[in-house]
Amino acid sequence: MAADATTARSGSRGTIAAPVVVDFLLSGLGFYCLVPVLPTIIGILTRHPDPLLTGTALFAFTFAYKGGSLFCANTLQRLPVRVTTAGGLVVAGAGFLLLHGMTHPVGILASLVLAGLGVSANNISARVLVALTQAESTARNTAFAHIQVAINVAAAVGPLAANLVLGDHPRVLLPVIAGIFVLTAVLMFALVPRGLRPSDSATRRPLGLRVVADMVRDPRVRTVSLLTLVGSVMYGQFFSAFAIHVTHVTDSPAVRGAYYTVNAVVIVAGQVVVTRLTNRALGRGHAPWAVIRVGIAVFGLSFLLLALPGASIALTFLAVGVFATAEMVFSPMVSTAYAQLGGDRPMVEVFNFRQVSATLGESLGGFAGGALFTTLFQHRLGWAYWAGAALLGLATTAAFHRREAAARQ
Repeated sequence: MAADATTARSGSRGTIAAPVVVDFLLSGLGFYCLVPVLPTIIGILTRHPDPLLTGTALFAFTFAYKGGSLFCANTLQRLPVRVTTAGGLVVAGAGFLLLHGMTHPVGILASLVLAGLGVSANNISARVLVALTQAESTARNTAFAHIQVAINVAAAVGPLAANLVLGDHPRVLLPVIAGIFVLTAVLMFALVPRGLRPSDSATRRPLGLRVVADMVRDPRVRTVSLLTLVGSVMYGQFFSAFAIHVTHVTDSPAVRGAYYTVNAVVIVAGQVVVTRLTNRALGRGHAPWAVIRVGIAVFGLSFLLLALPGASIALTFLAVGVFATAEMVFSPMVSTAYAQLGGDRPMVEVFNFRQVSATLGESLGGFAGGALFTTLFQHRLGWAYWAGAALLGLATTAAFHRREAAARQ
């Protein structure tokens, strides 16, 4: 099996990239048909919108799709990548189909957790495939940027389609999403090279939940993880607080969907240019975590725009464009930073570091956006929420700027 791994690593980039791009393109289409309208779907299922249930459901789903792989790390390490990518997609599809028939809060939460677990297993398996087959940081950053483009092509279509379908046929959306995930599973099982396992290049079994202790002890892992945590809290606002924010900006389903479509189109159009700039920064000796810091600062600027009085459609579109710029820097570089921490660590473990930080960050961000923002907005304090979120990002950026300056002296 070690020979197979070596062959795969030395194989053509296109051979490996093709199934990964297909995976994130199609599963991303299903995913982004759901997340922008998930708060609305929860209200439809229960018939009694509840800010606490909405926040809890967003937290549970985010925790599951970001951190579910922590609970099956050894299984993901042993099984072929072909099996774990396809299997995760099938589990996700089953969860979304079950959600379609749920009305009780417990059933809704359980279905979302099951679906999120499948998404998590698939996502980490696809990223491990890239890390196993690309040796250089710049090559990995480029590959992860290609993933980012594929995700955002899907994200350009998904929210608009979801808002239109939800307006006319709300009960149809979840079965369609489930079907997309199952179709993607069939394609992935056919396209991913057989025999390649994460364990082929590992010297030991990956840590599961114990990665948390290792994240605290290792200063390099701790730095990347803290930045990922803060950036993920900020990224998590886009499908929680922002999704609620736009319902108060416009009543048009088409315009609401267009905010997410514009975000995706900006990323698809600009990712190549941004990747060249970030690769140039890496080539000049900047650490990946230092580039992540730039993305966090730009997230903060987008939130400052949302905090301005007189929220208009045009101003919100401008904030979306700034947010997209931050995402182009932040998302690929996070994966690049963690992949660089490999060494003797199993790749599943390395990306579980990422999952822990992103899970905690996006889950907290989703809960805050679903519960705290709603409460503050009801008291006409929505601007204070966005100002506080911006302050979090800018303060973190300033703290790590001093650390980078000290490290380069």
